Amino acid sequence: MQTLGSFDEAHDKVLRDTQRCLAVINKLSATKCESVKDGISVLNQLRREAYEDVNQIQHEHLIISAAEWLELNLKLGSGVTWTWNPRQTGDNTEPDLRGTRNGVIVLSAEVTTSERPVGTIKTRMKTTLTKLAEMDGLRYYFVRTLSMAERAETKVSKADWQIAVVNLGA
Repeated sequence: MQTLGSFDEAHDKVLRDTQRCLAVINKLSATKCESVKDGISVLNQLRREAYEDVNQIQHEHLIISAAEWLELNLKLGSGVTWTWNPRQTGDNTEPDLRGTRNGVIVLSAEVTTSERPVGTIKTRMKTTLTKLAEMDGLRYYFVRTLSMAERAETKVSKADWQIAVVNLGA
C-alpha cells in the first residue's frame, strides 16, 4: 500500500490523470470514421488506451473522497496515517484505504464506482464485503449510487457483518 499524503496532492494527481486520459479520448474521438472497419478500429484503440484509466481514475477519486468523509465524520483524532491502493493493486489482505495510528490498524475501507449491482458486479460486491468483514479496525464500504448502497446494506445485514455502507454519490 502507498501513503495517501495530503488530500490536495491526491486531488492534483487525479486531475492530472484525468486531463491526460481526456486528451487521449479527445485525440481518438477526432479520428475520421468513414466505415464500420474504421469505427471498430477507433473503438478498439480507445479501449486499449483509455478504458483502464477511465475506471481507475474514478476509483482513485472515490478513495480520496472516502478518506475525506472519514476524517470529517468520524473524528478519528490526530496521528492517523492513510494508506491506499489507488489502482486496485492490493492483494486479499489489503483494503483500498487503511487508517493506522502508531502502527495499529484503526480503519479498513473498500470502495466501488460501479453503478448497478447486477451480474459480475453483484458477485464482486459479495467477495469484497466478505474480504472486508475479516479486516481489522472499523470497516466501511463506500459506493456512489443508491442501488449499490441498498444491495450492500442487504448483504451486510444478512451476513451480520460490522460494516458501515456509505453512499458518497447522494
